[in-house]
Amino acid sequence: MDVYIARQPIFDRNLKVFGYELLYRQNKQNFFTGVNDDQATSELIYNTFVIMEPKEITGGALAFINFSKDLIDSDIPYLLPPKDIVVEVLERNEANQATVEACKKLRSKGYTIALDDFIFDKENSPLIEFADIIKVEYPAVDIATHQGLIKQYGSRIKFLAEKIETREDFNNAVKMGYDFFQGYFFSKPAMLDSKEIESFDVNILNVVRELSQKEPNFYVISDIIERDMGLSYKLLKLVNSVYYGAKSRIKDIHQALVYIGSNELYQWFSLMMLKNVQNIENAEIIKLSLIRGKLMEFMAVELGCKDKMEYFFTGIFSFIDVLLNKPIEKIMDSLPLSDSVKQALLGNDNEHRKFLDCVIACESADWGAIEHRHPMDRIGVKKFMDLYIESLKWAERLNY
Repeated sequence: MDVYIARQPIFDRNLKVFGYELLYRQNKQNFFTGVNDDQATSELIYNTFVIMEPKEITGGALAFINFSKDLIDSDIPYLLPPKDIVVEVLERNEANQATVEACKKLRSKGYTIALDDFIFDKENSPLIEFADIIKVEYPAVDIATHQGLIKQYGSRIKFLAEKIETREDFNNAVKMGYDFFQGYFFSKPAMLDSKEIESFDVNILNVVRELSQKEPNFYVISDIIERDMGLSYKLLKLVNSVYYGAKSRIKDIHQALVYIGSNELYQWFSLMMLKNVQNIENAEIIKLSLIRGKLMEFMAVELGCKDKMEYFFTGIFSFIDVLLNKPIEKIMDSLPLSDSVKQALLGNDNEHRKFLDCVIACESADWGAIEHRHPMDRIGVKKFMDLYIESLKWAERLNY
């Protein structure tokens, strides 16, 4: 069966990724008719923990998985290792005694229990005793209720704020005492007072600009790199790594450039550009940029597009306005990118933009919006998910 799997990051107070909630949908008719909780979770478990390695999806972070109360009452959660998952108890039905006992047993076996969109009422209150995390839909609850819940239970239970969409929401939730945060706030620009935003390294930018020419001059590039001890060290370390497998040790910069080749160099120096502006607050954005870039490259290859690297660059620079905290229009002139890539990043409709919109929709689990649209209609669900998993693995190997 063709399935879509997506993930949404969950952050701690320091904006480090604590885990990912795994989102699941079947293709085609189930977009519209709906899938019951038990079927959705069973398919997700099978695809994530049987067909694939869970670390391929989560990069070693915790996987938050929704379980209906019927599945909680069964032995299904015990199929999964407690160190890898958080058992999310769905709030849609009232808790019965069997559910309470099942949560008690799961917790005694080392499982982490999260109450999802928990409704604080008499019927569900017994579950609180066995909860490690309570997820609260942040926009739906007033300030007094937030503060009351955390004051009453926060000494032994961690609170997770869901649907945090802005940095202001995040900052307010931190002040209220929330421990974890979920939503798309991390992909929005931060409002930084009187703080200089770090720009791209000039030497790296000049190398990328030369590599973007139809016939890059390796002597010009060698001259730039040789004047930068850090770049020289990184290039020689790269060319002599196991990845490139040079038969004898390469010590010359020009020789290293020729050995690696312009396409690979273009890719690696573009990654360095992103690495240069990385900090703890934007680490997940950079990882997502890399996943987007590689996935778009894989999609371009699958469909026989002419220049796969243009699709790669559209993806990896799709958050550049957020990373530099500047309007995208002001950044475009300094980036050595083709006009097609720039137009896509500016939001104008072209082939590259269609690929990017497809990937963004899948990240947001908005699969119904793109299933029958180009390029998903040509790639197909199964192949797309294969490419997505390969992109996740590639990004994890980079160790950003």
